[in-house]
Amino acid sequence: MDAAEMTAAANAIPGEYYYGIHVDGQLISPDRINDFLAADPNYTHHDDLSDFLTAVQNGSIDNNWGNPGPDDNVQPDQINFSIMAPGTIFTMANEQYRYLENQGGGNHLIIRNDAIRGVHFTQKESAITNWYDSLSSEVRAMVRPVADNFVTGAINSSVLTWVNEANEEVNNSWLPTDINNFPDVANDVTQVVPGGTARAFSLSLADVVRLSGPGRAFPNSTERMSANNGHWFLRTGADAPNTAWFVRREFGGGFMGSHNWQMFDLVQGGPRPAIIVHQSN
Repeated sequence: MDAAEMTAAANAIPGEYYYGIHVDGQLISPDRINDFLAADPNYTHHDDLSDFLTAVQNGSIDNNWGNPGPDDNVQPDQINFSIMAPGTIFTMANEQYRYLENQGGGNHLIIRNDAIRGVHFTQKESAITNWYDSLSSEVRAMVRPVADNFVTGAINSSVLTWVNEANEEVNNSWLPTDINNFPDVANDVTQVVPGGTARAFSLSLADVVRLSGPGRAFPNSTERMSANNGHWFLRTGADAPNTAWFVRREFGGGFMGSHNWQMFDLVQGGPRPAIIVHQSN
């Protein structure tokens, strides 16, 4: 925001004053876009202005304007995370991701768009490590450190109070309303930890709750499933033997719950690794 303050010299001036900004609006004809973008010694154009005007001209303004399309396989330096909207799908160095949130300081939380299929629940950590090790060196160079070990807490879904997407109290496991009553679970929020380890990880229940809802990375239950309607595991612990948290694909999909992991269908889902990447521009 532009702000102005009067100096002390104005204190003795009687009356009132105001500060205004004059905006000069101009219509730009499509055939004169290049003229508008021409170098001007008195002004500096924003780096994304050309992409923005082209998108307006083509009628292609959406949540991902100024960035490649979801299936355009590009390198990290061809992506501008700072203008990416939550929930945007993009493909970077042969992997497709969903953009989750801007964490500030040039740090961005992203997640693999599809779960890693065919992985047993007990092998999820090694599968995530192997996936991370297989990423291109350019992508791994961007990854920020997180905690070496997460304090996840443990809770069963039956203990929580749930609401549906209309904010009605029902047992469909869209969002819990009382997660803050369980501090270990609620405080397990993924963020950059200086001195930690640059690595991939599973999201926590608290992460998914924070990222779910209109205008967020998971705006509805359908969008919360992994690609191809898959289920995926969370790292939050469950307070029962052989039980784990995951985002389900059954019953319309996208709901969360703690269930017996021995019943998971290996083909229908699996671990879904996330990373925090840093982009300085």
